[in-house]
Amino acid sequence: MQSSLNLQAPGLDFLPANPVELITTYTGMNSFLLCYIQCNMNPLCRTFVSDIVLPSVCRLYEGSLGTGTIVKSSSLTSRVGGLYYYPSLYDVYNQICDPYVLSSNRYLICVDNVWQCPKTTFWNSSMCLNQVYYRDSCTMDEACRQDIGLQCSSDCQKCICNSTASWNNASCVIGQTVCPSSKPPDPCVAAYWPLDGNANDLASTHDGILVGNLSFVVGYIDRAIQCSGTAYINVSYIDFYRRSFTVEFWFYINNHMSGHIGLIGECMNSTIHTCLHLGLQNGSKPYMGFFSDDSAGSTIIANYQWYHVAFVYNNTIRQRQIYINGLLENITLSGSLSPTGYLGQSGQVTICKVIPWLSSFTAYIDQIYVTQRAKTANEILNDATLIAYYSFDCGSIFDSSPNLLQSIAVGQTMIIGRVKDALLFNSTNAYFRTSSFMTFGIANQSFSIALWIKPMNLRGILVHISNQSTGDGWCMPLLGFNSSGILIAQSSSLMIAVPTFPLNVWTHIAQTFSIQSGLQLYINGTLYQTAVGTPMTPPYQSMYVSIASQQMGGSSCMWGAIESRSYTGAVDELRIYKRQITTAEIASISS
Repeated sequence: MQSSLNLQAPGLDFLPANPVELITTYTGMNSFLLCYIQCNMNPLCRTFVSDIVLPSVCRLYEGSLGTGTIVKSSSLTSRVGGLYYYPSLYDVYNQICDPYVLSSNRYLICVDNVWQCPKTTFWNSSMCLNQVYYRDSCTMDEACRQDIGLQCSSDCQKCICNSTASWNNASCVIGQTVCPSSKPPDPCVAAYWPLDGNANDLASTHDGILVGNLSFVVGYIDRAIQCSGTAYINVSYIDFYRRSFTVEFWFYINNHMSGHIGLIGECMNSTIHTCLHLGLQNGSKPYMGFFSDDSAGSTIIANYQWYHVAFVYNNTIRQRQIYINGLLENITLSGSLSPTGYLGQSGQVTICKVIPWLSSFTAYIDQIYVTQRAKTANEILNDATLIAYYSFDCGSIFDSSPNLLQSIAVGQTMIIGRVKDALLFNSTNAYFRTSSFMTFGIANQSFSIALWIKPMNLRGILVHISNQSTGDGWCMPLLGFNSSGILIAQSSSLMIAVPTFPLNVWTHIAQTFSIQSGLQLYINGTLYQTAVGTPMTPPYQSMYVSIASQQMGGSSCMWGAIESRSYTGAVDELRIYKRQITTAEIASISS
């Protein structure tokens, strides 16, 4: 044998990182030793599973124990074994070989008269290792499973698909529908803390530990952490060393301090270039620094108001950028920065605290994203203003915006949509509901709603908002049909009516509002009408958004001209923004 064996206890099974790692399955092999021998003879095999009880199965896998998952088996006689190879087995790598002479080394193959690594492995300067999968760390393309379309990102050093392909949980595909998921779609996301009652990281393994008397409050999206006194969150080290990154989050200040307010940091030492600190300079302006190498924004942050902030560092061109609510505040050019970049190589990430800023303050923080690349201005604008996006592909009700909002749907069915798949509402009280829309709970807040509809009749509610999950309380429909089949877009006293609307045809609708431009309605990308007047004055509360019905409630709603009944028809590609999107953007999403 040219390897050592790591044998697991009986009653366990192995789940590979990817189904393609299964090399082969033998049946009728009722010997654990024979299964081990088969794995040891196969240069690709790193893990095997043997069950001697009939039908006596032996499965060989490419993936090692460390890349897959050990789980409980339904069979008490199932055993997992892992092979470990040593660098000495690869001493002849890249040396001349004779393909007609049988080698005593089973872990290299003779290619063009040179000893090379077998397929799906790569040379790491000392031995052949298994190639890794989507979102796994890498330093070269060869480290990624290129046979399923992966390549190593130069931005974040992770295996990703190229720009024309998408990951479908098994391989990179072009032109196929990729179903929405509950995970952040960007493979370069190093950490994502929604802070919805805990400090769990939904993107990776950087779960936070609460220190002190921290509490959770109503946030911009669902819940948020309340920073108060000396309480904070500790998180394991995240690698920012000499690399590009983007840190984004929502924050809300309750009281200004005369000193600096530290919101997020990672500090190796209190010396130049080794202490990352993100917060507010003198309690008022957004501030990003590496310690004695800092940048400040221009906006004076007001109390009692939610802001989205993005801190971007591009290590390639040595440039820092600060954005507030999706708009660029500051660019610190390369000539002003140290040529070394950020040099911190250790230290914990802290949330609600930055070393050495130890001043006490009260603030809320929500939806923290750490991405190991420099995001573009368009991406930042999207992150700050696209509150929800539902493609409804695969019948999914997952939100594909950065907020990953929670949603429910009742009585819907999946049909072929205007863009891939859509939801059909064709039963009494069928509806879709999503939550956490502070956008509709803030007076004079700009917003945009865009969607495709294919009505089976011209009656009922398209978009309804309320501060209660039942559809009651402070509530009103924003978009729908009246009893005469006229499409209505409204916002308090503002109203636009479309007297003629097609049945059983996909039509794109975009309803936008801002104090400057008023209420506007677009049909198939073309501005139909504008209404100017007094906007709605909602309570300062997060709102629910319902599609196709107001659900069970509605008795207290301000119905305006829209009929209080369910909509029958299909809906596709629902987008909700906290700004008035442009005519060009509407033309793009309606094409």
